[in-house]
This record gives sequence, C-alpha cells and structure tokens, in this order.
Amino acid sequence: MSVCAKQIEAFATTRLCVLRDDIGDNRSVLVAPAQDSSADEINRIISTTGGLTFVALTPERAASFMLSPMGDAVSNKTHPLQPGVLAQYTSVEAREGVSTGISAADRATTIRILGGEHPHPRSLVKPGHIFPVGTKQGGCLVKAEIPEAALDVVTLAGFSDAALFVDFLDNFGEFLAAAEAARWASEHQLPSVTISELIQHRLILEPLVVRLSEAMLPTREAGTVKAIAYRSTIHDVEHVALVKGDITTGRPVVVRVQVENTVSDVFGGASPATRPQITGSLRALEQHASGVLLYLRRSSLLESPLFSDSLYGSPTTSRETAGMREYGVGAQILRDLGITQIELLSSTHKNLVGLDSFGISVVAQRPIPLNPSAIQE
Repeated sequence: MSVCAKQIEAFATTRLCVLRDDIGDNRSVLVAPAQDSSADEINRIISTTGGLTFVALTPERAASFMLSPMGDAVSNKTHPLQPGVLAQYTSVEAREGVSTGISAADRATTIRILGGEHPHPRSLVKPGHIFPVGTKQGGCLVKAEIPEAALDVVTLAGFSDAALFVDFLDNFGEFLAAAEAARWASEHQLPSVTISELIQHRLILEPLVVRLSEAMLPTREAGTVKAIAYRSTIHDVEHVALVKGDITTGRPVVVRVQVENTVSDVFGGASPATRPQITGSLRALEQHASGVLLYLRRSSLLESPLFSDSLYGSPTTSRETAGMREYGVGAQILRDLGITQIELLSSTHKNLVGLDSFGISVVAQRPIPLNPSAIQE
C-alpha cells in the first residue's frame, strides 16, 4: 500500500487531514468531510486554522442545490485568503435549525446539509456563512488545485462528494508554511498528503484517457505521421496525438500540445492565430525527425488554454496561470506514449507547474517555427 493510500485510509477514521499544495502556492488546508459534520469538529477546525470555511462540491452536487456563481470571481485582489481565482458560489445557510448561522453548531448544520445524502435546494438559503466552491470533474488529475484535491481526499475515503477545507493561517494572518502544517499534523497524529501524492495515487487507480486506435497519416508539413486517437473517460470527446518518428530513444521529445479552436484551425485568422501554430509545429517535428503534436478537442474540461499560447494575452496573467494547472488529460496521453522528458514548443514561455507529478519534466522550451508571412499572435 502506498503512503498516500495509508493516509487516506487513516483519514476515514480521523475525519481530519492536512492537505499541502506542493505544486503552486505552498499553501496548506485542513480537510474534513462535509458529511455528518459535528459542532465539535467544526469548532476544532476553526480554532486550529483561523481561515474561512469553504466546501468543495462536485458539479453534480452543486447543480442539485441549484447554487449560483458569485457575481464576480474571487481573486487575490479582493480576497487576501485566496490566491488566483476561486470558482465560488453564493454563500449559503441552512434554512432551518440555525440562529445567527455563525456559531460552530450552526455552521456544522449548514455543512451537513451540503454533504448530505439527498441534496435539495429548499434546504438552503442565500447568502450565509458557508462558502461553496465549484470543482472540475476529474479532480486533481484535471486541475491540481486545493478544492479538487480536498474533494479527492474525501471521496477516496468513502465519504460523500462534499469536502470542507479551511486555510492554515499563522499569527499574522498569512498562509502557514507547508512544512509547519506537516509538522502540526505529525504532532497531532493526523494524516497529511500533498497534491502531488494524490495525483500519483490516482494515476494508478483511474486513468482519464484510453487509447482507441491508430493509423498512418500523410501530412504536408511533417510527412507521414502516426495518428493515435484517445477518448476521455469523463467527457464524450476524442483527442489525437500525431507522432513523428521514434520517440522511444530515451532522449527528450519535441512536443506541442494544442487546444482545438475550430474556426481558426480550419479557416485561419489573426485572432487567435492557431493555424500557423499547427503547421509550424508539424514543420518542427519534420526538422527534428521525431516528436509529438497533441491536439486536444474542446469540452467543458478544456475551458482553459492548457498549453496553448493563443487564448489569453500575457503569460503572467492570473487566468493563464490558473489554466496552466489544468493539464491532466494532455499529461496522461504523454505518459501513455512513454514520454518522460519534453522539449516544449511554445511561442511564449510557459511555467508548467505540476508536470513532475505525472512523471514528466520540461527540459527545454523552444519557439514554434512560423513562416515569415504567417500571422503572428
């Protein structure tokens, strides 16, 4: 049994677990199942952490409660406790069985409803003191963030698909260092896991893609390539990997991961200029005599650009940074192809946080070779 599996097994008994983000924010939270939450449990969590009470929900459970998104996404500019962007719904309160809603007992009542066996929208009112948060279907394999990982911990332990998580804060109201949170977990004999450990654990248990078929495909820019089709196990959509030459030599592989943009890909255009990126990437595969162009079809899973250059502007924007963490499908396909080291084709520098969790490392980044007459971004 892996270390992560042992920690999850312990969590089924302790109902408390320290979750550490070792991929992006060096942030730690205390996680508990929303199901059967008690006043004593909530009081301990709030007293220990000092943060706000968030409850991560699957899309299906959120829909069952008919939750509505916040008017504006919560960002670190408007909410100092949340770096980046949080998919937050309007805050809620239990319709019955509470007074002010702020006591530990009242919060436990609301949290129990969010994690209950039979979700019903009439059991909640808005606004309130508990903050539901949306997650991506597929969990941390699709988006390596705290809400998805917290929900994975809870559901893997056998609880319902609603996870309470609260940030660990220090005496100055700042995020507690992950090392300190791990030390606290050890002192209190509570399980502790990282997002990377969860990803590795789930990769063994449940792949996101399955290989369907393959065929040889002649192309103008790269000559004959092998086209390998994959199907997502959580969305009804296919992806394709175009493989040039021998990628099993053990050397780093030239890779371009491109998200579908149908109109621009087929008909061309200046915004976004994805068609020149595709032809330029194929040209690079021909120049190197080997490599992979991974073409990801769009679905609700792929709302963010993943590795694509063209949908967001500056590579330093918070939207792109968040999107770059949603890499699970592409990473799993590369793993299936046996690729562990890549030279990434990209017109802008990419900070691909979390790929190491999938056993993939970026050893270099190189620009896509575009024709001088091609439309630039």
